[in-house]
Amino acid sequence: MTASKTSSSDLTSKSSGKEGVDYETIFIRKSRGTLLSLVLLLMVLMASLFFLNRTINWAKELIDPPGDRGAAINLTLPPGATTSGISETLADLEIIPSASAYEWYIRLKGGPEFQAGSYTFHSNSSISQALEVLSAGPNTPEQAEQLRLTIPEGFTVSRIIDLINNTPGLAFSGFDFENELRVGYNSSGVLSDQAMVAEGVIEPYEGLLFPDTYFLTEESSAEDLVVQMISRFDQVLLELGYSEATESVGLSAYEVLTIASLIEREARIPEERGKVSRVIHNRVASNWFLGIDATIVYVTGNNNLSAADLRVDSPYNSRLVRGLPPGPISSPGRAALEAAIEPAPGPWLYYVLVSEDGRHSFSTNNQDFQRDKAKCVERNLCG
Repeated sequence: MTASKTSSSDLTSKSSGKEGVDYETIFIRKSRGTLLSLVLLLMVLMASLFFLNRTINWAKELIDPPGDRGAAINLTLPPGATTSGISETLADLEIIPSASAYEWYIRLKGGPEFQAGSYTFHSNSSISQALEVLSAGPNTPEQAEQLRLTIPEGFTVSRIIDLINNTPGLAFSGFDFENELRVGYNSSGVLSDQAMVAEGVIEPYEGLLFPDTYFLTEESSAEDLVVQMISRFDQVLLELGYSEATESVGLSAYEVLTIASLIEREARIPEERGKVSRVIHNRVASNWFLGIDATIVYVTGNNNLSAADLRVDSPYNSRLVRGLPPGPISSPGRAALEAAIEPAPGPWLYYVLVSEDGRHSFSTNNQDFQRDKAKCVERNLCG
């Protein structure tokens, strides 16, 4: 008999009970898999650290934005203002980067009990800097009494300049104020772009300088006043929700501001603002002539209009040009701004002065209007 030969490989296979298994190869594959897992784990950790660092930096910038503080912004906080209301206003005016970050900061660290009044903030402030302003309290009445400048509702830019020239104690003149407007560095965050490009506008800043009482020091500059007036204008429009409200009336924010300026000049009786607004809205919607002589007064400068004035060739002549004038004709106050976005419901198309106290009669047709106009002429209230 011939004895069978068994190779070392056969012995290895038999001893394992499994044929064709290479233990060395198995060991090498396991090492490669472990190395790949470690590399992937390291990449995940590095990516996590990267995004964590980005998130931390982003959060820091919401609390303390990079760069220096910007221009002074005068802000009036009304009685009963809430933390959320204050945070949204500060963020909308770009005083702080984020309303949500402000509210979380207050929850974690607490905030001051603020008082209603006028405060001077700066754009691009940290949350802690904004809270320091609130903690210090509003501008003191003693300081305000020294240099108090009141801009009446319905004033034009020209009349504001004259008022500044006739106000003693200011460190700047009306010429300085006008020159600051012409430089154009300060603009409304709500609708200044529309004002600057509107065709035919006589004064781009007309209507953007909010009529209010402003507190100045002996060192205050013309720029300080311009910034305060435009900041106050933006604040009021944000509080009224102008950007959203104008969508409901189907007009641009600048067109609604123009309507507000007309209401300011036309309505002397507070309860008539909504009706005057409705007449203007109805006529604009029908592409009618507005026939508001205040627009002609604005362009001619004559309060007692002549027959020649009524025929003046100007896009502001609402007797000859349909629809709205190119821009505002005065600085409307809060009530007129509100009436412009919330006209009283009604079908009126006409109104005419019927009383020396400024009261009007409103009508829906020309026959009734002519009857009321006859009363106006009879009482020497209109020509």
